[in-house]
Amino acid sequence: MNKKTILSTMLVLVALTAHSQVHYRLEGNIGDSTFTGKATLRDLYVHSGTEVATVNITNGKINPVEGELPDTTICGIIFDDGRMHLFPVFLGGGTTTIIGKTGLFRPKQIGTSLCEDYILFKKKESEVTSQWLIERMKKFRGGTGTVSTADMGKEETGQIEATAIDVISRHTSDILGLYLLREEAVNYLTPATWLEMFDKIAPWLKTKPDLYEDLTFFKSMMESNVKTGEGTKFIDVEAEVDGKICRLSDYVGKGRYILADFWGSTCTPCLAQMPKLNEIHQKYQSCGLTVLGIAVSEDAEKTRAAIEKHHITFPQLLNTQTKAMETYGILSVPYSILFAPDGTIIARGPLGEAIEKKLAEIFNDK
Repeated sequence: MNKKTILSTMLVLVALTAHSQVHYRLEGNIGDSTFTGKATLRDLYVHSGTEVATVNITNGKINPVEGELPDTTICGIIFDDGRMHLFPVFLGGGTTTIIGKTGLFRPKQIGTSLCEDYILFKKKESEVTSQWLIERMKKFRGGTGTVSTADMGKEETGQIEATAIDVISRHTSDILGLYLLREEAVNYLTPATWLEMFDKIAPWLKTKPDLYEDLTFFKSMMESNVKTGEGTKFIDVEAEVDGKICRLSDYVGKGRYILADFWGSTCTPCLAQMPKLNEIHQKYQSCGLTVLGIAVSEDAEKTRAAIEKHHITFPQLLNTQTKAMETYGILSVPYSILFAPDGTIIARGPLGEAIEKKLAEIFNDK
C-alpha cells in the first residue's frame, strides 16, 4: 500500500469517527430567588467530573452561558457548598431553559429536542404510575396491604415502555437515548427489548470512555436475563461455605417448587419483605414449596447474623457474592425467581402480587 492510499484510508477513518462541535446555551431560573452567587456546570455522565462552565446566578436567575461541546451531554448544576440543584441537564443542540421549580419530573427544562422528549417520557411515567398508585391505595384502604410499584403489571409498564421506545428511537445518535436505556427506561423495558434498542444506539456513542466498561457489564446482565427468562431451565450456581461446596441444584430440580429470594443483609427493602417470605414458606411448605434465600455480595457470617436477628426461617444459599446475580441478570435486590419442580423458571421479578398470584394458582389457594 503506497503513502497516498494510506493517507486516503486515514482520512476516511477520521471522517467516520469525527463529530462536529455542538453549540449549547443555558438560561432560565433555578427556582430559588434567595440564591445569588456562582455554580459550576459539570458534566456528570459522558465525561464524568469535567467542568463545562461557571454559571453566575442572580436571585435565582441564571445569567445565560453558552459555548461549544464535542457532543450533546448531561450536566449537573453544582453549587460551591457541594449541593447539586439540577440533574440531568441536557446540553447541546440549542438553548436549554430551566423553568423554576422542577416539580415531579426533575429537571423542568425546555428548548431542545432532548429536553422536550425527556419531559415526554417523564410525563408518561408520572401519569401511569400516579394512576396505578391511586387504584392500589383504594384497594388497600383500611387494610394491611402494602403499595409498591414493583407490583405494576404489564399493562402499566407497557404504556411507559411504548413511550420509551418512541423517544429512544429518535435519539439513537445522542446522549438521551443512551441515558434512558441505562438509567430510567430500563425499569420498564423487557430485557429483550432493551437489547434491541441498545443495538440501535450509534456505535461511537457506546464507546465513550466513562461509559464503556459500565455499558459492557450492563449489556451482559441483560443477555443473562434473557437467557434465564420464563420457560427456560435453571442454570446452576455454586458457592463455598465453611469449606463445603453448596449449589442451587441442591434445591432446584429436585421435585419441589422453589421460590428463590435474592437478598442482602444491608438491603432495607430485602429485610422488610422477610416476614412475608416466612409466611409464604410456612403456608406452602407442606404443599411442595420451599422458599430459598440466596444471599448476594457479602460473606456468610454477615448473612447468618441477619438471619438470626430477623428470625428468617427458610433455608439459605450463602456466600454467592455476585455470581448468582450475574448468572440470572439481576441488577438489584430484592428479587425473586419461582422454579417449577423440574427446574423450569415459571416467574421472575420483584416479590409482589404477580408472584403471589402465581403461587395461589399453583396450590389452588382460593
